Amino acid sequence: MKEVTTKMNRRLQEILRLRIAFQTMKDNWKATLILTILFSGMAVMYAGMYPAFEDMLAEMAQAGALDSFSFLSGAEDMSSYVGFLNIEMYQIFWVLILGMILGFITASIISKEIESKTIDVLMSNPVSRKQIVFEKFLGLIPMLLVINFTAMLAIMAITIGIGEELNFWYLFLTHLISVPYFLSIMGIGVLISTLIDEKMRASIVMMAVVVAMYIFDSISEMIPDYEFLGYVSLKHFFNPYDVLKFGEIDGVGTGVLLVVTLIALLGAVFYFEYKDIKV
Repeated sequence: MKEVTTKMNRRLQEILRLRIAFQTMKDNWKATLILTILFSGMAVMYAGMYPAFEDMLAEMAQAGALDSFSFLSGAEDMSSYVGFLNIEMYQIFWVLILGMILGFITASIISKEIESKTIDVLMSNPVSRKQIVFEKFLGLIPMLLVINFTAMLAIMAITIGIGEELNFWYLFLTHLISVPYFLSIMGIGVLISTLIDEKMRASIVMMAVVVAMYIFDSISEMIPDYEFLGYVSLKHFFNPYDVLKFGEIDGVGTGVLLVVTLIALLGAVFYFEYKDIKV
């Protein structure tokens, strides 16, 4: 009995150490730094450009030229500072580009270990396959948080610098509810990483999934008859404009994104647990 208790205590201690999660963080610190600088810099650039385009955008709005952006939520308000940030920063660069990058990275976290034959080293440690998947996912969350909230601080700083008005509480909420959206993408990325053993192939597939979902949601916005397509897109459940402009959070949509994250992780854990890995 004492021996069993000792083994259980050792097992618990091993889990609590989160070695794989911390190693994943270390392995991705350069990517975290580069992406943080990139997205914070782009945030500053987009926000800083608004004064130069303000008059032109107002004229375009009066002439109805902004109708071409109707597939993006909040396009009708593009002539305002909030609307400009929404279209230039959040609807495209944030939702699509950052989503693709995070999906690309996440979809390789398991597959690269299998492809490079290092997965046997991980499994030789006293950790379960479930723990490997969970900690790999957990280890990428700090990357998301650093990129996300550093970009938010950059937007706050440049907004003050150029003298524009922006509700910083709404801005914080926008970045806060960005987290479930990106977590759902990362969750699907982990699932794909367990399904496909080649890291580049897995990453490309995940990027294609993100782009496809973006296109589906855009079609649903433009053509009412195809509104149902939006429901297969994660973007449908995350609308930065409503939060940034009005402070309105879609609780149901956020809940759906969290459920998708959970289901994808459970699917990844279950499949990887019984996966036949050739080492």
